[in-house]
Amino acid sequence: MTPVILVTFAGRQTRMEILTQYIRRALDLGIIDEWHIWDFTRSADDHAWVTREFGPARYMGSKVAYQSAGTVSPSASFRTSARIRHDLHIAVIPNDRPHDCYEIAVGGWKNTHSVLRKIGRDQLSHFDRGNEQTLWSQPTPGILSPGRPNDVTLSVDAAGAPILRINDVTVGTWPEINLSAGATVQIRGGWGADLELCDVDARTRRYIGNPNEQLPYYQAYDYYAKRFEDFEDAVFLKCDDDIVYVDIDKLDGYIQFRRANPHYFIVSANVVNNGVCAYLQQAAGSIPASVGEFEHPPGGFGGTLWESAERAAKLHGYFLGEDGRTLPLPQPSVDWTERQSINFIAWLGRDLLHMALPQGDDEHALTIGVPTFLGRPSAIYSDFTVSHLSFGPQERGWDPTPLIKAYEALMRSRLFPETEKPALRAAG
Repeated sequence: MTPVILVTFAGRQTRMEILTQYIRRALDLGIIDEWHIWDFTRSADDHAWVTREFGPARYMGSKVAYQSAGTVSPSASFRTSARIRHDLHIAVIPNDRPHDCYEIAVGGWKNTHSVLRKIGRDQLSHFDRGNEQTLWSQPTPGILSPGRPNDVTLSVDAAGAPILRINDVTVGTWPEINLSAGATVQIRGGWGADLELCDVDARTRRYIGNPNEQLPYYQAYDYYAKRFEDFEDAVFLKCDDDIVYVDIDKLDGYIQFRRANPHYFIVSANVVNNGVCAYLQQAAGSIPASVGEFEHPPGGFGGTLWESAERAAKLHGYFLGEDGRTLPLPQPSVDWTERQSINFIAWLGRDLLHMALPQGDDEHALTIGVPTFLGRPSAIYSDFTVSHLSFGPQERGWDPTPLIKAYEALMRSRLFPETEKPALRAAG
């Protein structure tokens, strides 16, 4: 099987809700097998929305705070499979004591020691620890294995005492804590140790990057490159969170083209509001001069469309006025060796060999740096159209709300009959 995995760097709710409907339809149709949502949100509201909307967390960077992982009670253990080298942190929050919280740090101090602390619930959101009450402390050398996922089981005995086992070894039993009423369980890594919960296999799943980093996207490429053997047979798609139109009927053809042409390093969709694509669309006669003149961006980067809200709005208006018809390129596919915006691209899992990217400009690396080094072209595929809402420079002083509403209407007309129109959920 060659799985198709869509990766999206999330996520601005107001821009991503339309995309969500398209991708869920693609999942339902079996065109896409998995949707990996990388949470690089910059606001608390957007983070809360992504957390609610997109399923359990599969992966957490080492600086990510606690995430909900499940529950435990006398009748049901909490189990997970955790790939982590050291510093597995488990928070246990009793259901019947609103102010109590217990933290078990497993394999701390370079995988040599474990402790149980009583902490405040406000401490779940940060890593600072000072004068917390230590209830238990014990050497546990080598408790966590770096070579395989660690089997984690937290259970509650008949008297209400929690029992923690790692890889079939009892780490501790704590009769002084009563969990007879059950508890919620949260989990994280820390102190340089990323955490992957390998039993999280939902088709839509979250991957949480370390917060507050500039140019954070390298974390995603690094994750996949380090797991080359798991993903070498996959086809990867990556789309921006503000893709507001997807031609679902042509998506499978795009994926088949990507599979059939392994000499290309990346293959881009035919994107509305993309400088290179607009230049090629107009060269093919698909965009009349009355909409604007769309030049070849210098070296494939920037240009007058990229920096102009007015030009973007006119182009979107033309596309919407044509009811989302395609804007063909001069050829069915166009070879491209300059930079291009990576609003919606595809690569093959085998090329993860070359994608352990450093922190920096991933667009330059994927369209110029790596392809030039390998001597391989990229391509733009004409017959699959998506629409990209806006670039950063276009957003200065521009309210995209009318366009978002227009694209929502187009999405509804394409995906849902009159009797089946889902409401897009508001933040809250």
